[in-house]
Amino acid sequence: MRIVWIILCITFTTSYAQESVTQETSPASFRWYQINSDHFRILYPKGFDQEAQRVANTLEHIREPAGHTLGITPRKYSVILHNQSSISNGFVTAAPRRSEFFTMPSQNYNFTGTNEWLNLLSTHEYRHMVQFQKSVTGFNKAIYYLFGQLGQAGMSFVAVPQWFWEGDAVVTETAFTNSGRGRIPEFDMVLRTNFLEGRDFNYHKQYLRSYKDNIPDHYVLGYHMVSYLREKTGNPEIWSDITKRAWNVPFIPFTFSNAIKKESGMYVRDLYKGMAADLKRKWTLEQDTLTLTPNNKVNVRDNSTYTDYSFPQPLPNGDVVVLKSGIGDISQLAAIDAKGKEKELFVPGPLNDAGMLSAVDGRVVWNEFRVDPRWLVRSYSIIKGFDFKRVKRRPLLSLRKNRSASGKYKGNKQVVIKHSRYAAAALSPDGSKVATVETDVLYQTRLVILDYATGNVIRSFENEENRFISMPRWSNDGKHIVFLLHQDAEKKIARVNVATGAMDILLDAGAENVGHPIIYNDYLLYNSPVSGIDNIYALNFNTKERYQVTSSRYGAFNPAVSTDGKLLYYNDQSRNGLDVVNALFDPSSWRTLPKYPTHEGIYSKTVTEQEGDPQLLLDIPDQAYSTKRYHRASGMINPHSWGVYTNSNFTTLDFGITSRDVLSTTEINVGYRYDVTERTGLWGAGISYQGMYPIIDADVSFGNRSSSEDYIVNGQTSTVNFEWKETNFEVGIRIPLVTTQTKYATRLSVGGSVGLTKVSEFTNGIDNSGRLVPIDSTRAIFFRSYLDNGDLLFNHFTFSYSRLLKRSRRDIFSKWGQTFQASLFATPYQASDYNGNQFASLVTSYFPGILPHHSLWGYGGYQWTLIEQSIDNYYFRNQVPGPRGHSISRFENFYTASANYTFPIMYPDLALGPVLNIQRIRGNIFTDYAFGDSPSFGLSQAYTSVGGELKFDFNVMRLLQQFNLGVRYAYAIETKSPVVEFIIGNIGF
Repeated sequence: MRIVWIILCITFTTSYAQESVTQETSPASFRWYQINSDHFRILYPKGFDQEAQRVANTLEHIREPAGHTLGITPRKYSVILHNQSSISNGFVTAAPRRSEFFTMPSQNYNFTGTNEWLNLLSTHEYRHMVQFQKSVTGFNKAIYYLFGQLGQAGMSFVAVPQWFWEGDAVVTETAFTNSGRGRIPEFDMVLRTNFLEGRDFNYHKQYLRSYKDNIPDHYVLGYHMVSYLREKTGNPEIWSDITKRAWNVPFIPFTFSNAIKKESGMYVRDLYKGMAADLKRKWTLEQDTLTLTPNNKVNVRDNSTYTDYSFPQPLPNGDVVVLKSGIGDISQLAAIDAKGKEKELFVPGPLNDAGMLSAVDGRVVWNEFRVDPRWLVRSYSIIKGFDFKRVKRRPLLSLRKNRSASGKYKGNKQVVIKHSRYAAAALSPDGSKVATVETDVLYQTRLVILDYATGNVIRSFENEENRFISMPRWSNDGKHIVFLLHQDAEKKIARVNVATGAMDILLDAGAENVGHPIIYNDYLLYNSPVSGIDNIYALNFNTKERYQVTSSRYGAFNPAVSTDGKLLYYNDQSRNGLDVVNALFDPSSWRTLPKYPTHEGIYSKTVTEQEGDPQLLLDIPDQAYSTKRYHRASGMINPHSWGVYTNSNFTTLDFGITSRDVLSTTEINVGYRYDVTERTGLWGAGISYQGMYPIIDADVSFGNRSSSEDYIVNGQTSTVNFEWKETNFEVGIRIPLVTTQTKYATRLSVGGSVGLTKVSEFTNGIDNSGRLVPIDSTRAIFFRSYLDNGDLLFNHFTFSYSRLLKRSRRDIFSKWGQTFQASLFATPYQASDYNGNQFASLVTSYFPGILPHHSLWGYGGYQWTLIEQSIDNYYFRNQVPGPRGHSISRFENFYTASANYTFPIMYPDLALGPVLNIQRIRGNIFTDYAFGDSPSFGLSQAYTSVGGELKFDFNVMRLLQQFNLGVRYAYAIETKSPVVEFIIGNIGF
């Protein structure tokens, strides 16, 4: 199983005949420049020079300090700065070897802390560069020479789990900054809640996650695992020794756990148990010091499924608007009434999480992402609004004349502004204006006021020092806007007078990670982790006195005051997610802010002392590097992977070279493919140029082919063997578009190509002359998927469209959605020796099932194939599915349909040692039907089958990648024959 996974890791996108892939790239007209420092090549768009210089200086400055505990510094890396994207992210990858920074800062204060965004990216992503370089050692180094970057990277992830990769990078950002995620209590809040609520999950569940319980991701697990062992052993370089052992022999099962045992005396499960016990002990001691503040829970939970009711916004009628999300729910806006009853308002599209929500009576605003349909690295952050009002529904006729009408919400959505880079959105008290933050493509940030109805800019406030602004909110009287101000790794809470533009600092928080500020009358309320647990605090403007408003067991966030000023609403973390709670807005009950010691996150003090340079980012040099144009053509040829690979079905072996430039514009594949079944091989090459709006793909191959097919004459089965030489050439264009605008993910793709298949030296087992000999008047037509000597010149057109509702973690399929695919093959050219035409279409629809996460879905398809009693007639490959359990003949007209009911059976979270971890068992009941007829030959046939499938979603060998295998029983009604198949995904064997 280990070797199978190793092969799978290095097979995809490597051979010359790979499936067409759309890369995230920018148009060829986009002008790029480069800085070549000693150890980095920084590629950046025109106009981004200042930030590119700073990134180059930062990376050179941290190069040795941020790599020394792994005992290595990487060779020269390419770093690409994307300033057209509104996504706040970054990554390091192989094939080709590069890092990409998406430069728009996040508005979520618990993601960035007090860090400057590009500094945070540099420290975290640089550590990944170090890890990749460290992995080129021992046998893994040989893998690099044999297979190139993709093979080496695949083996690196097989040998060392992803929790180490991300956890070690979080350790680095924590040790070298004042506010890495290891110092932010919200980062480990779910882990802390689970541990202290008695949810002692085993290592496999904690790493591989679950459909049953909410498990924090591998970033959280990894930070605590890596840090705990460094603290326990006192050796900051212990992970250097462990990973070297693992990467030296990555093909040995469980080499990482064995390496931990060699260096620390513990296997990985023992390390996890020790870390869990240490965390529970420390967190329990912390809990023993708390005196919790009382509150009243607003939402009602009718089950234990983990669900967050985030960012409460009280309305005048007593309802509260929240953003609801969880492992069983897609993100949606909901209203909760005084009795805890929920009413869905609206399901947003792809959310840009700004860590806030804003609503006034009858109106709510938030941020969503939009991507350029074709150029996926160009994206926008828009402001979206929803106008709603509560209306009364006329009661049904009833003998009870005084029966009251029940209330519900109706409303209309509105995009406040399109094609923008506005993150965060706050409504003025009257709902007519929106305060937001714009970060432009030159990394300049400003506070802006927009008109809600038109999206026009009413006012933009100067920010000459370009201090980062986040999380704006209006005061309850509408005269001021309060916001967070970041500068020099410190935070301030400031306010601006809307009329005059005068700004003053309300709170100089320094390294304290304050967030979500609001103003109500004479008070500033905000979130802070100053005690080690997130709570809500207040500042009195008049007395300058600070107060602690809440004391929560796990965390309290996001204050909001009711419109009458009587109640304070906020989020309180509970066993099963964030609750909405309220308490009296009573300043006399608040206690004066205690003098808490400086908060150190779990293990952060240890790793900071071990690294020994906590002020590393405070003295970054300001060297001016020379710059020059970067022309894509200069890097178009960039071989990154090579060697022998197999496909996922193990039916072919490929030897070849794959090239892709670092901007993902041009991909080239050259190699040899050996078909294991046919025992023949083809040489081939392919190129995909993606710098133009239509993608241009071209492929060529030539070599030997062979096949065989059974036929029946007078009740006797015989086999015909075919051998020939084949040359293929196909060139085409396609336009793949991402058109998502709502809660439905939508994609559209159109393509067309011209192909030539040239066959020579064709022979068969009946007549060695190279011509097919009809066995009788009809049997020869069943061989028409093979060419005789000659040329097949054809066109191929494709169209596809999908519209699928986004899914929660537990959803197997979308609750609502449709997909449509159509293809047309034709031979309109006189130069073609063969005549063939085929049209195929397939529609799939998804509907909700009876219970949550159940799905009723099905498809219907039609295929027309030109079938003539001619030796020059050619069949193109079948494009629509047939009924399960049947062998299907080819017909001129073929109709197919299927109805399925898919449902989860259980979430066992069952670990069978380190080999197998079963997360979910699910079932599917189906009935399939098809009908084919060939009027030209007087043939027709119906096919019907029923059956069921039992599938398992599982992990193998402690690898995070999830697989799906199962068994299928199908009963063919016409032939009265049962068929049992082993299935991988939806493919039966």
